[in-house]
Amino acid sequence: MSYKLPLILLLGLFTTLVTISCGEDSDTPITPALTTPVTTSTEPSTLDLTTVRKNIATNLATIIIIPAYENLKVHTDQLSNTIEIFNTDPTEANLVTAQTALKESWLAWQSASIYMFGPAESVALRKSLNTYPTDVTQITTNIQTGDYILSSLANQAAVGFPAIDYLLNGLATDNANIIERYKGQADGRKQYLADVANDIKTRVDQSLNGWTIDGENYAATFTEDNALGIDIGSSLSIIVNAIDLHFQRFVRDGKVAIPAGIRSAGVPRPKAIEALYGSYSVELLKESLSAYEKMFMGIGANGIDGAGLFDYLVAIDAEDLAIDIQAQFDMAQLAANNLSDPLADQIDTDLDAMTNVFIEMQKVVVLIKSDMASLMGISITNQDNDGD
Repeated sequence: MSYKLPLILLLGLFTTLVTISCGEDSDTPITPALTTPVTTSTEPSTLDLTTVRKNIATNLATIIIIPAYENLKVHTDQLSNTIEIFNTDPTEANLVTAQTALKESWLAWQSASIYMFGPAESVALRKSLNTYPTDVTQITTNIQTGDYILSSLANQAAVGFPAIDYLLNGLATDNANIIERYKGQADGRKQYLADVANDIKTRVDQSLNGWTIDGENYAATFTEDNALGIDIGSSLSIIVNAIDLHFQRFVRDGKVAIPAGIRSAGVPRPKAIEALYGSYSVELLKESLSAYEKMFMGIGANGIDGAGLFDYLVAIDAEDLAIDIQAQFDMAQLAANNLSDPLADQIDTDLDAMTNVFIEMQKVVVLIKSDMASLMGISITNQDNDGD
């Protein structure tokens, strides 16, 4: 991480060093004294903060976001391929391979799903990949009629990972009986499974292509000079608003609060969990929380610690808040460690553990939405009436 000394202290140190060098024998040329008047302000200069924002935007785009989409593409390509193999030869081994590919794709999604702006927004990536609970009735109707447009509003809850979760894990209570559903008169089911997998693959490909230099190069737009302010539309504003929205609605609420009943009138909804049929909801939650902390710290997929929001808070003399946010991400992950899959069973038997996770995640929300955004001078355009 980068730490900045106040400007007046830096100038004082510099003047002292010049004075010492004048009284010693040295082959090093003596640097002339500064002629710029010393200011009493300890705030970093506009140029310094612009540079910091440039470094953060560049690190996010090239070391964190693009690699997250590249990883997601690898896994969704594999998912499409394994489903094609399974449809051709519906054996238990091929089914398990497809189920594993789905889980790995869903885990990879947790890192990419934070960045639903730019190219991802233009292809409705979040809605198309991870709207849950999935609509089993609509899926069944689509399969029976063969008449469907996957991108239509009517099918928003009948596509994506949750739909494939149902088709690969939820058609029966065990793999042997699931396989039977893909034998005989199963062309419609096979076609729908393949179509949903290909729809995921296409949208991920388009999102990645939108970021890369060989495609639409949104990374250049995200890091260009006129995007380095703090106004609405700047890269810093975009990322802060994106993580605020996603963390509240789709991580805190979607993964925890709604299933636990905290956001559903006090009535637990265990069937509203992510990965209902595959039963690895807790793994997805933990992966999401980990991805958030790495993003905040500026840690890329390669493990290298670059410029992140933590560094920006340090640069504006808010290191204590930066440390508090990092610590609170850790607390949320510790609370999540008390959950276990199948999460639906835990909701029925130990709802307090889910409530504790929500409480720790809510503390993250307050730190980001109220404290961090305010100190950064970022306007939150996502307004919820949830008491934050």
